[in-house]
Amino acid sequence: MATFKTRARTLDMLGRQQIAGIPTAISELFKNAHDAYADRVEIDYYRSDGLFVLRDDGIGMSYDDFTSRWLTIGTESKFDSSRPPPRDPDKEVRTMLGEKGIGRLAIATIGPQLLVLTRAKTASGASDLTAAFLNWGIFEWPGIDLEDIDVPLRSFPAGTLPSDKDVADMVGEFRDCANQLGRQVDSQLLNRLIRELDRFDVDPQDIDSYLDAPSLRNNSSGTHFIIRPASELLADDIDGDPTASKAAALKKATPLKKALLGFGNTMTPDSHTVIHTAFRDHTTDELVDDLIGEDEFFTPDEFRSADHRIRGEFDEFGQFRGEISIYGEAIADHVIPWGGGRGLTTGQQFPPGRGGV
Repeated sequence: MATFKTRARTLDMLGRQQIAGIPTAISELFKNAHDAYADRVEIDYYRSDGLFVLRDDGIGMSYDDFTSRWLTIGTESKFDSSRPPPRDPDKEVRTMLGEKGIGRLAIATIGPQLLVLTRAKTASGASDLTAAFLNWGIFEWPGIDLEDIDVPLRSFPAGTLPSDKDVADMVGEFRDCANQLGRQVDSQLLNRLIRELDRFDVDPQDIDSYLDAPSLRNNSSGTHFIIRPASELLADDIDGDPTASKAAALKKATPLKKALLGFGNTMTPDSHTVIHTAFRDHTTDELVDDLIGEDEFFTPDEFRSADHRIRGEFDEFGQFRGEISIYGEAIADHVIPWGGGRGLTTGQQFPPGRGGV
């Protein structure tokens, strides 16, 4: 009897085919943080050494969660009613954003080497921390099956973080696996990966000492991704078109800002933002630029000063009802019927599978 086998390159192809680029990848990770009931998700990118750190303070994952969910490809949809996603019982239920389940594959777009740190929120408030290390380059190797790749996984007591020696041991374990599998591939592929592993010098305790919260020390929960080095394309996505004039660059948002600005609604005066985001670009050791700070998007004052404002909702027949303000003159209970409705609901006209959603 024969069985299917899954090549490791399948994982690489899935990520590349579904992720348009680094801004999209980061957006997917922000969605995952939202779905994990995080209050904050923050990025610190250090251009001097390519260090990229994404941290959230969501519900995190236990050791078992990490192996059964994060390390399992093709897990059940977040919209599967028989297996609802984990939620924080202390917070209002959130609408899930990351339906595709490709956040973990998106990370490979940002950089080739990843250290994951995650601690689950429990009733007691404290749980062990789970750490894993990956070099995504090994998934590009031909002829390697997915189950042949060993992912170094460690558990650390509650309130502690792995040291640089702990990380080095995990990298060494991955190196041993790569050397074993490298006998089946071109030596250039193996040598390139080994060089990358040799350059992965990360100390989570040191990083935690100079970054503010969110932290995974003490009883804190959440998930942190430490990538080094980040892809050189990230700087291009931040800086935009290098050939554009300074005046043109100021008028046009960069690809990264287009993807991330407005992730949380900071525009309307009565908005309720459930998650706060930040992307700090450390251009030098002294200069830091928050690319998606609240001042970078439309503010409530700018919203109030707009010449025209529309606020309302569409019903099941596609009809709009709400308030309209034109040059300060308000029109209350304004109704705009949809002429093409023919008395049918939008669900009847556009059922799922026939142009509907």
